Amino acid sequence: MIVTCPVCSTRYLVDPAALGAGGRLVRCASCAHTWHQEPAEDAPRRVDLPPPEPPPSLEAPLRGTGRVQLPAVQQGRRRLSLVGWAAYIVVLAGIVAGGLWLTREHVVGRWPAAARYYQMLGIAVETAQGSFDFHNVTPTRDTENGLPTLVIQGEVVNVSGVARQVPKLKVTLLDGNGHELQSWAFTVSDDRLLPGASAPFRTSIAQPNEAATMIKVSVSDGG
Repeated sequence: MIVTCPVCSTRYLVDPAALGAGGRLVRCASCAHTWHQEPAEDAPRRVDLPPPEPPPSLEAPLRGTGRVQLPAVQQGRRRLSLVGWAAYIVVLAGIVAGGLWLTREHVVGRWPAAARYYQMLGIAVETAQGSFDFHNVTPTRDTENGLPTLVIQGEVVNVSGVARQVPKLKVTLLDGNGHELQSWAFTVSDDRLLPGASAPFRTSIAQPNEAATMIKVSVSDGG
């Protein structure tokens, strides 16, 4: 049977036989209120002559000691609380994942290495390789420190739709058949370029390969 504390309304599950035929004193484990609890009207009647003892504690288990086991009926709330937390975590994970997807261009713009992780998840993202173009690229031959030197100048332009860190660039010297002869990478700037903005660059190589007839400027693989 269900017993309810008349003071704090905490409910307990009680074996009717533990109350005896005429009822007995019980004590609420929540507020310590003590009252005389009558058995249910339809409970079996029997003679119950227990020895005198203090009012039993409602929090004690029923193990043949004459005390009443009255566990609070609150298991449903605990389960609902766990379900609520699980739902909250799922929703939060969805919000974070959605934010990373919507801002993927900005994330990769600030951290180019993140493009690899997006690709592992099957998410297409514009990388630095396709985000920059090169304008006014001009090679000139000069002499520096007594050595023949090839100087390459130009502008790197951000053609993507978000601000991006200026990448490391690579210059490749080619022969007349398009075969690679020499290449090197260099840093342009630590600044960030807004969409459509450009930054000048200049690099040089001493004693370039004499068979070189063409040059190619690109974003370095490490850029």
